[in-house]
Amino acid sequence: MKNLSIALNAILLVLVIILFVMFNNLKKSIGQDANSGTSMGKNKLLRIAHINLDTINEDYLVMKDFKKDVEAKEGQIQEEYSSKGKILQDEYQAYMQKKQSGNISDLDAQKAEQDMQTKKSALDELQQERDDILKDAQEKTLKLQKKVQDYVSNYNKKAQFDYILYNVNVGGLVVYANDSLDITKPILMGLNQQYKDSLQKGSSGATGK
Repeated sequence: MKNLSIALNAILLVLVIILFVMFNNLKKSIGQDANSGTSMGKNKLLRIAHINLDTINEDYLVMKDFKKDVEAKEGQIQEEYSSKGKILQDEYQAYMQKKQSGNISDLDAQKAEQDMQTKKSALDELQQERDDILKDAQEKTLKLQKKVQDYVSNYNKKAQFDYILYNVNVGGLVVYANDSLDITKPILMGLNQQYKDSLQKGSSGATGK
C-alpha cells in the first residue's frame, strides 16, 4: 500500500506548494502596502481565514469513496499478483532443481522456459495495470484539489476574505492559526453537501431513464 499512500497524498504536496506561494505573496503584499500607504489604509486589517487540509482529506466524502475504490482495485490486483508470483516462483525452483540434476530433456526445458516466460509476461501486465491505477489516482487527486479550490473561491464571494490559507497539522508552513479564523467546518459541510446532491441527481437521472 506504500504506492497507494503516495498517490492519495499527492494532493497534500500540491496544496502545500500552493500554500507556500500564497504565503510569499502575502508577505510581499503586506510589505508593498506598508511602503506605499495607499492601497491599504492604516486602520484596515487583512481578513485571513484558514482551512485544515488534513480534515478535508480525511472527512471529504468524495475522498473517502475515492480511497475505498482505489484500495479495492489495488488490493485485487495485489492478491492476484502474489498468487501468480508464488506459482511462478515454485515452478522456477522445480525447474532449476531438475536442470541442475540433469533430470530434464532439452525439449522439456524449452517448454518449461516458455511457460515461465508466459507467466512472467502476465505478471508484468498486472504490474502495469497497478501502475495505471496509481497514475489515474494521482490525476484524480489533482482534480479533487481543483474542485476544493473552486468551491472555496465561490464560498469567498460572500465571505470576502483577503486570503484563505491551507493549514496542515504537521509539516505545514503555518505554525499557529487562530481557531476563530478556521473555516474548515463550513467548507467541508458545503463540499459534502455538493457531493451528496450530485449523487442524488445522478440517481434520479438513472431512475428517469
